[in-house]
Amino acid sequence: MKKNVFAVAGMLVVLSLGLASAVRAEEDYKKFGVRIRAIYVAPNESFDSRLAAVKPTVSDNIIPELDLEYFFMKNVSTELILGVTKHDVKFDGNEVGSTWGLPPTLTVKYHPLAGGTISPYVGVGVNYMIPFNSHLSGHPEFKIDSSVGWAAQAGVDVKIKDNLYFNLDYKYLNADTKATINLGGGNTKYKLDLNPNLFGIGVGYRF
Repeated sequence: MKKNVFAVAGMLVVLSLGLASAVRAEEDYKKFGVRIRAIYVAPNESFDSRLAAVKPTVSDNIIPELDLEYFFMKNVSTELILGVTKHDVKFDGNEVGSTWGLPPTLTVKYHPLAGGTISPYVGVGVNYMIPFNSHLSGHPEFKIDSSVGWAAQAGVDVKIKDNLYFNLDYKYLNADTKATINLGGGNTKYKLDLNPNLFGIGVGYRF
């Protein structure tokens, strides 16, 4: 899995460098953009079968998100997505802990109708999931490992006026993490894949 992720990351870097060197014309478009979104984070969690008896779940959350965008060409851009989210961990429907997550994500996006009033896009990229401040009642050594995974994205920009845009966005982050839990037999690592779906709405400015 890691080899595939690093291969994707390498391809993105090569593609980005190639696009940067290819830009020679089309100076009539705005190259830099910034967006602020409200994000509904819905983990599509998948747990180790050894935890089935306690029926673990991870709560949804709503967070602010900032993203920075750069257009290599009129129809191709790269986007860096930044946000922090907190999720409650539940066993049998009862809250037993929580974790914070920082998933910086870099995507390359294609805008087939760039420059139009309505401009949809699709994108792919990589994310680095960094869980922190994780705790589980009665388990002081509870920890969730960081992970590197792929990301997929789709959305649309709708021009409001001049350089101001309304934005709808969806992202899926592959986050195959592992949790260290002591359930009476010593510290053991269990599968704890978060795999969040991110539904966003916001505004952007391009300059």
